[in-house]
Amino acid sequence: MHRKVAFIIGKKRLKRNVAFTISIYILVAFSIIAIFSPVLTPYDPYTITGTPLEKPSMGHILGTNDLGQDIFSRLIYGTGITLFVGFVGGGLAILIGTFVGIVSGYYGGVIDEFITRGIDLLMVIPMFPLLLVLASFLEVSMTRISILMGILGWTMFARVIRSQVLSLSEYNFIYGAKAMGASDSYIMIKHILPNILPLIIVKFVFAVQTYMIMGVGLGFLGLGDPTTISWGQMINRAYTNGGFALGMWWWLLPPGLIIAFLSIALSLGGYSLEDKINPRLRREIEIS
Repeated sequence: MHRKVAFIIGKKRLKRNVAFTISIYILVAFSIIAIFSPVLTPYDPYTITGTPLEKPSMGHILGTNDLGQDIFSRLIYGTGITLFVGFVGGGLAILIGTFVGIVSGYYGGVIDEFITRGIDLLMVIPMFPLLLVLASFLEVSMTRISILMGILGWTMFARVIRSQVLSLSEYNFIYGAKAMGASDSYIMIKHILPNILPLIIVKFVFAVQTYMIMGVGLGFLGLGDPTTISWGQMINRAYTNGGFALGMWWWLLPPGLIIAFLSIALSLGGYSLEDKINPRLRREIEIS
């Protein structure tokens, strides 16, 4: 009986390890494509290299768009912009959320109450509609959109970090550090931050996924920077310039499929990391 249970637990852990490894390989591959996209693209993505609306051929693997630009080159080139939005927006949201969460959870009392009430107030405001309004009225660029996402979306991460810090603040080693005269900033940086770092990494992965998809959504709605190439903008152009009406699947499907593929990879990586660092989840695996 014990051998059977151990075999089932080992099988579940193996599946999670395989999923994590696959997700890492996928993310590394996309990162390489994003970094070396100017070299990997067969044509300049901004240059007219064929007749408009060509079908896939040896010269143009995914055909051309309504302007005669190579779709495959634009697909590769758009990888960097799409990942940039996700990583910058997610990184900024995690940075702000971590700082606010640590301060709120560590000090507690009136400071925690004030910050928590402020977070509750900000979380009532729907993020994506507000982002739509701001992107409509401001001079948009992918950098500004990423920064807006991070500034508007840090509250959910701050709440999670705060709850962990509240628990850590009651540990004996924190009381010991205070008794030895360690400053609050030293305790937060040297003792609390390393203990919540795994949680921060997991939340960062999910934040990248969220903001990447959000950036694609803005591009599809036509609110992204029209001078840059992103997957959302490609889908928008295909939808509004004949790709959908003419049934040009090679223009519409590849950006959507790659977005879904990369999103699934990020999800697998995030859930696998969460299983590895969360003792409660590990116990649930063993019990099940």
